[in-house]
Amino acid sequence: MKKTAAVFLLAMILAIMYFITYTRNTESYDQEAPKLKIADYITHKNNPPKEVKFDPSDAKKYEKLIRPYTIAHDKNCVLTIPDNFMGFGDLPLRIPDRKELESLSVDVITCLYHRYVTTIQIFCGLKDRAGEVKRNGWYVCGDPAYSPKQNCIVFLSNKAFPEQTFSDDMKSRYKCRVYNTPLSSNHTLQSWIEQTNNTQGTVDVLTLSINSTSELKIIDKMVRDDSIKKVRQLLLELHFDPKTTDAEVYIQLLERLRMLYSIGLRITWFDQLIHCATNKFNKCYAVYFIQPDLRDKSKGVAKVDLPSIDNIRKLNGNQIADLYFSYIETTQFFCQHILRIGRITDGGWNVCHDQMLKMKSPCIVYSFGVFNDLSFDDEVAATYNCKVYAFDPTTPFDTHQHGPRVWFSRIGLGDSYRKFQAGYVAPLTQIRAKLNHQSEPIAILKADIEGAEWSSVPNMINTHQLEDVSQLYLEFHGDGNTANQLILLKMIHDAGFRIFWYHINPACTFNKSLLRRSRCQEVYFMNTKFKAKNS
Repeated sequence: MKKTAAVFLLAMILAIMYFITYTRNTESYDQEAPKLKIADYITHKNNPPKEVKFDPSDAKKYEKLIRPYTIAHDKNCVLTIPDNFMGFGDLPLRIPDRKELESLSVDVITCLYHRYVTTIQIFCGLKDRAGEVKRNGWYVCGDPAYSPKQNCIVFLSNKAFPEQTFSDDMKSRYKCRVYNTPLSSNHTLQSWIEQTNNTQGTVDVLTLSINSTSELKIIDKMVRDDSIKKVRQLLLELHFDPKTTDAEVYIQLLERLRMLYSIGLRITWFDQLIHCATNKFNKCYAVYFIQPDLRDKSKGVAKVDLPSIDNIRKLNGNQIADLYFSYIETTQFFCQHILRIGRITDGGWNVCHDQMLKMKSPCIVYSFGVFNDLSFDDEVAATYNCKVYAFDPTTPFDTHQHGPRVWFSRIGLGDSYRKFQAGYVAPLTQIRAKLNHQSEPIAILKADIEGAEWSSVPNMINTHQLEDVSQLYLEFHGDGNTANQLILLKMIHDAGFRIFWYHINPACTFNKSLLRRSRCQEVYFMNTKFKAKNS
């Protein structure tokens, strides 16, 4: 009898432990992304989504009014990369050795490269743009643990674009000493360290561009003589056109990326350069690495705290603008797999793939502000089996079913129901009620509504409509110098949303003394209060 009771007690303890572990894993936001498996992808090739009845007659009627977009097959490689290459922690995507790479198909090898350079391995909160936004600039990790200090050393070894503006910013902003250090077989990184009388022995920032396989020898040399271990931040541009890059070249690139990982460098940010965009993969990427072994271990990540609403109202316009831009350009949530859904250029949006894998199927996406471009809407529906509801009161086409899982309505977001241009605007409460989505979680709510965000988003927060929205994407329009604009950021923060990505729109830059400021900036939020029952 005692033995039976003991067995029963042990079973109860194990069950309680499992429940606690399960609850923690499903309701908390870990800094480390979960291990991802192809089997988790909703679009798995062996488990295709059920077809939705769709009469294309209306869509064909408006076809000429919509900007054409063809979804490239598996553009973000969610189907192509096998399970055993997906990881977690600071290695979310594993690069195999050459022997294993040579056994893989060209498609898998290609995907490994393009996904590896667009996957984040380590968190940096402040990505400080030095130089120009449009092209001639770089992001520098400005976290206290990595930020360049006075008398810092910057080596400029990039040939892809002029770096004068970047150099000027590093001198004025961080008080760095900047050197032009072209790298070759005769002029190595180690030789430049010696020639510049670098008594501290480390390089705070090294810029570099690689345009051919012959230039990969620069990386080989830096790794062999350990000089790359003296670099705190490596800002690297890789230029390889997918149309002319074969499997062997991709293998050579992956080998060098594997080498950089092995000596401690970790990817903290990336930029899919717009001028290099194609329908599927980019021709070039800017990839940002930091060396954790060289960080200031007494310091942490950057954090921007917003004051109370009463104190915000006491600030002047310049103080508000400084705080506004500092806040929206400091990430607060760690997402590792960032996928560009839709056009790589204007029209696409960056999705936190980590979180989308947790959403139930079929997920729901609300997309406000499309005008004539539904590339994001079409692709997010195809990638995640989502039901997508697109809205815009300014379109030349009327309400209709655009695709098998995409519905368009000529209505927009507002703080009240009223006529607006060709259609109407309404609060989110009314829109959700009309679609019978009051109790349905929304995986993504995206809004590019040309300034209407300042009135409609407070309405959504005050009516609790964002509580069951997992990811919130907003394009903010304005100079960021009014109290109400900063107060809205405070309201979004207090509602539990944290920034995981942002994009400075180069078409809207202003203020020549601060070239990185833009009147239209995409800011991507994750809802940290989103309930596990919704996913």
